[in-house]
Amino acid sequence: MKKTFHINEKRLASVFDRRLFLANIPPMSLMIALLVIVAISVTADMNIPSVIYKSIFYGTYFCVAYSLIACIITGIFADVSIKAHKEHTSIEISDSLLIVSELYQTVRCEGKLRHYKKLWIIDLNDVEDVEYVKNYIIIHGKARYFCQDAEWLGFERTENGVDFDNWWYDSNGGRTVDTIEIHDFYTDGGRIAQRILFCRDKIAERTRRREEYRRQMLEIAKNTKHKRGISEKYKPPYKR
Repeated sequence: MKKTFHINEKRLASVFDRRLFLANIPPMSLMIALLVIVAISVTADMNIPSVIYKSIFYGTYFCVAYSLIACIITGIFADVSIKAHKEHTSIEISDSLLIVSELYQTVRCEGKLRHYKKLWIIDLNDVEDVEYVKNYIIIHGKARYFCQDAEWLGFERTENGVDFDNWWYDSNGGRTVDTIEIHDFYTDGGRIAQRILFCRDKIAERTRRREEYRRQMLEIAKNTKHKRGISEKYKPPYKR
């Protein structure tokens, strides 16, 4: 049972679009005010000094330049952030494990971009509940939590769980948390929350069936009488 959820690029880009819109409100308001002054002066045939016209011209020029610079800077940050989130932000259900990775921050170090991420590893049997509240997926249950350089938190999925590239993290590092809050950068966070609960219940049912089957087999073996005893090939080796 494996399922991986990746970010919705359009949804993440809309976050930067809103920030750009908010950043452009002051200069756009100033430009509108200056245009209103010019329109009133022209219609009313007012004799406005040339200094006022120069101020209006330079004010409009400043607003346009500010908006252009804001668009360029926001575009660069959005491109870097979306690429980093595509690589380091995901929700993965791998058999009985829930692995949540989320980009924390990106910094420039020694001329290179270095990404830091948050990583949670949860046993689905430990998940108590999952909620979707105000663009956040909230998972209640014990989990191992890491917040390190993304390169340090590389790992491989195995039958027994997760093996980190840095072996020290297999049994050390990180801390235990009881609640996880994930930003909803995905297509449908509410559906993901339901999927996690569905997989948790499915794993619990599978575990219950295995325990029941094992109990029945032990009961059968206990009630079975062997006339000749245990066959020689099944006897444990005798150590002298």
